[in-house]
Amino acid sequence: MTCPAHALAASRHFLEAEDVDLIRELVRRIRRRHAFVVDLGAGSGTTALACFAERSQHITVLTVDISAEALAWAGKAVENIDRLADWTSLQGDAVHVGLETQFTADLLLDTSHEFEATLRELTAWLPHLRGRRQVWCHDYVGSRVKDAVDQLLAADVLKTYKVQGLGWSGWAL
Repeated sequence: MTCPAHALAASRHFLEAEDVDLIRELVRRIRRRHAFVVDLGAGSGTTALACFAERSQHITVLTVDISAEALAWAGKAVENIDRLADWTSLQGDAVHVGLETQFTADLLLDTSHEFEATLRELTAWLPHLRGRRQVWCHDYVGSRVKDAVDQLLAADVLKTYKVQGLGWSGWAL
């Protein structure tokens, strides 16, 4: 374990160490001075912690989740590493927020873990990506997320970068 995200992943089991490593790699690849990352689904805050582990400054993470409880868990994790000033939470349906928002992001992390929801979330959020248009989806291996991502790959909407741990990462075209 090299960072608080690894410790949280090991204790909460929402992500694996390889997932944390891949998120950190994707954050490292952002070339903008100030990175803006959108995290769809708070989980226990591991994804946000992975982003903050890679950048000690010049990063904002927006976490969107329908569950106030999940956002509270993530908020506690972010507070424990003293990064609340760099984290914003938005309670709401990720599709609705994606369709209504004006945010532009450097990296989109995760989606719901269901086929239809993943398709709708990616469709709503991909237009908000700038630059390299990086995307990472958890639970790709052996799940309905794979079916949704594969459908977008076949339609030339996405391009694969790496499958590592349980996650898939790539670019929006």
